[in-house]
Amino acid sequence: MAAKQPVTILVPFCYRAIDYSTTENLLRTCEGIPVGKVIFSYLEGAESLLDYFYRLKDFVIDNDVDVVLALSDIATLVQSALVREFPSRLKGPSVESSFLAYHKVYTSQYLDPDTDPSSHGVLDLDSKTLLEDADVLLKRLKLPAFAKVPCGDASQGVWKISSAGQLTDVLGAVGQLNERHYSQNEHISSATFMRDFLQKVLDVDHYPMVLRDTIIVEPYIDAPAKVCVDGCVYNKEILHWAISDSLHWPGQDIPFQGSYMPSTLSDTIQRRLWGGFDKVVGRMVDHGFNNQFVHVEYFILADGQIKLIEVNARMSGNLSGLYAACLSGPPPLQALLGLCCGVRPALPAPTGRAALNLPLQVHDNYTGKVRDMVNLSEVEILKGDSDVKITWIMAFDDEFLPGKVEFAKIWTYGKTPDDAKKKCREVTRRLVKKQEQLKFNFH
Repeated sequence: MAAKQPVTILVPFCYRAIDYSTTENLLRTCEGIPVGKVIFSYLEGAESLLDYFYRLKDFVIDNDVDVVLALSDIATLVQSALVREFPSRLKGPSVESSFLAYHKVYTSQYLDPDTDPSSHGVLDLDSKTLLEDADVLLKRLKLPAFAKVPCGDASQGVWKISSAGQLTDVLGAVGQLNERHYSQNEHISSATFMRDFLQKVLDVDHYPMVLRDTIIVEPYIDAPAKVCVDGCVYNKEILHWAISDSLHWPGQDIPFQGSYMPSTLSDTIQRRLWGGFDKVVGRMVDHGFNNQFVHVEYFILADGQIKLIEVNARMSGNLSGLYAACLSGPPPLQALLGLCCGVRPALPAPTGRAALNLPLQVHDNYTGKVRDMVNLSEVEILKGDSDVKITWIMAFDDEFLPGKVEFAKIWTYGKTPDDAKKKCREVTRRLVKKQEQLKFNFH
C-alpha cells in the first residue's frame, strides 16, 4: 500500500559534482506517495565503508528514515545492510543477493545458469606463484582474453589481453589500485575501504575470494551486439521493464559503450533475453533479493544465443534518460520509491520516440582538468536544447586520474535511433575541445 504519511528518504553514496534537484523533484511528484524529507548523503573525507554504514545507521534512527534509495552497486550493499538492521522499517534486498550481483566471481558461480567453470579463471594477486599461475591459465584459455576486476562496472577495470606481457602489466596495475580510497577505487572488494564492512555483513568464510585481491580472466568474446535488460522484483515477483541496445565501436578493445532505445533486436532474441533474465533474477530472489531494480547485461552471439556479462542490483542511471523519452508511465526512480513503500509499479509501454546515452570518457593516459576538455560556453547554450541532456560526473576543476576517466554523460533524442546518433555527434563536437582524447566518439 502507498504511504499515507510523508516518508523520509535517504539516498546514500551521492556525488558532490552532481545536481540532484531533478532527482528530488521526481521523488516529490511520485503519485500516491507523499514525501517529506529527501536527504542526499555523501562519503566524508577518508571515511571507510564501515564507518559510513555506522553513520547511516545512526542517521536512520535519528531522522526516522522510511526509505533507503540505492542508485549504485555499492549503495545497494549499504541499503541491504540497513534493511537487515531495520527489517520492520525498511524494504529492500538481502546482503547476500546484492553481493552476488556485485562480485563477478560469485555472479558466475551462483547466478549464471549457463556458466562453464572451465571457461574462465581467477588469479590471486597475493599468490607467491602469481606469474606461474597466470602462465598456466593463459595456456588453458588461449588468447585473446578479457581480464576484469571482480567488482567493476561501466566497462571500467576491463582489459583485452593479447599477450602474456599485457596480462603481467594489468596484474601490476590492479595491485597498485588496491590501497587507494573509494574516490579513486570503488571496484576492489578487498581494498581497505571495503574490507571491514564486508567482514561485518557477509559470511566471508563462505565467500573467501571477497577478501583476496583477485582478477578474472576469461575468453575474449567478439560479439556483434550487446544489450541491457532491466526489470525489478516486487514482493518476490519478477517484473520486466525494458531492453536497450549498446552502441558498438569496432576496433576498440572493449567495443561497447553507451546505449540506445528502442531495441532493434528481433522478437525471437528479445524473448530469449527475457527468459535468461528470469532465470538469473530467480536465483537472486532465492538468495533474498526483493523490492529493487535489476540491470543485466548480455552479449548477443553471432548465432543469436545469449551470454551473460554481469548483473547489477540496482536501476541503471545511464538509461534513465532513455526511459523518460521512450517509455510511458512513471520513471524507474518513482517505481523504485514505490517498491520501497510496498507499491507494485505500473509497467511501461513504448512512446514511439528514440533516445541515446553516451558516457564521455578520456583515454586512460590523459592528464589534466575537466575544464581543459570542455567548451564551457557551449554548456550553457546546450541547456536550452530539449533534445539534449548532460549530466556532469566530475567538476570542471577535477583532475583526471587512472581509473577516473568519465567526466559526463550525454543523452540525445529523436524520432529514430539514427536521429539520436546524429544529434549526439553534433553535441560532442560542440561540447568537447579535444575530440581526439575521447575514448568513444562519433567521427
